[in-house]
Amino acid sequence: MRIVRAASVGLLCALPVVAQSRHADTPATIEKADKAFAEAMVKADLIALADTYADEYVFTDPTGRVSHKADLLDSFKRGVIKIRSQEISDVQVNVYGDVAVEIGKLVSQATRDGKDSSGMFRFTRVWVNRDGRWQTVAFQETRIGL
Repeated sequence: MRIVRAASVGLLCALPVVAQSRHADTPATIEKADKAFAEAMVKADLIALADTYADEYVFTDPTGRVSHKADLLDSFKRGVIKIRSQEISDVQVNVYGDVAVEIGKLVSQATRDGKDSSGMFRFTRVWVNRDGRWQTVAFQETRIGL
């Protein structure tokens, strides 16, 4: 009985280490995915965007406007959203199993609805790992005051 109990305690103590090592490369994977996603937005690559946006994706922009995957894909397709550049920095990624929360700073040169939407922002993006593929399910950005 004592041997079984000791083995169980030893196994339970080892589980967090296994979980941490399993996700040790996730922050770098998320940063790489986000850079590829930014490039897809600049190129208006609808296939890459559709792959990266989860079906339930929600974007909350600095004005509080909420957009979903279909809205955004249509806006890129029609040229309503045009992104000339996106630079991401100060990134921190926290992993919670198959969910990762990324926060950082974004400098964007863009137009939406014919209006300049460029600026410097702090953002939070939520990623979910589905069948070994990371998709973004939510993104919120807040303009940094100058």
